[in-house]
Amino acid sequence: MSALRILLVDNRDSFTWNLAHDLERFGAEVQVCQAADCSEGDAFGFNGIVLSPGPGLPSESEGLMKLVAHWAPRMPMLGVCLGLQALVEWSGGSLRQMASVRHGMAGMAKRLADDDLLLGELSPCFQVGHYHSWCADRTKLPDDWEVTAEVEGEPDIVLAMRHRSLPLNAVQFHPESVLTPDGRRILKAWLSSLQP
Repeated sequence: MSALRILLVDNRDSFTWNLAHDLERFGAEVQVCQAADCSEGDAFGFNGIVLSPGPGLPSESEGLMKLVAHWAPRMPMLGVCLGLQALVEWSGGSLRQMASVRHGMAGMAKRLADDDLLLGELSPCFQVGHYHSWCADRTKLPDDWEVTAEVEGEPDIVLAMRHRSLPLNAVQFHPESVLTPDGRRILKAWLSSLQP
């Protein structure tokens, strides 16, 4: 069986290579491309795309939103942190700045869907690593998305979501962080959903 080929779009984040190495642990062949240097045709021949975390807002990562607009209707994608936010904005949703910055903080997530592709095998509550000061505005999230995890005790903070008709999944937390003990299980579950 041939290895899954994953295109990892780097939004100039120090965690990008952690993500790449974790995906490679499960046999994936990962190619990393800076968002600013990618073109729409670069996804040809890949089984899935990962949108990396990154500083700032999605619109501030050069080239990212153009790539998402082209690929999201066509390719399986996993958005991580800034990647989730890019998918929200692509679909017509909005982001909001949080009252408190959460960088390098552990928190508890509450799983909302037992059949979720990424989280279905995890405990109903599980630890995640936060590295963000913005999040999806849940009150303005398009109906195309189903929220699959939220911050325990703070349901207005979306931590994971899946698209209802496209193979798009996203997490606001960092699965590649040591603060997310089940992170590798999440990445493995996503890879398992792809066809080589």
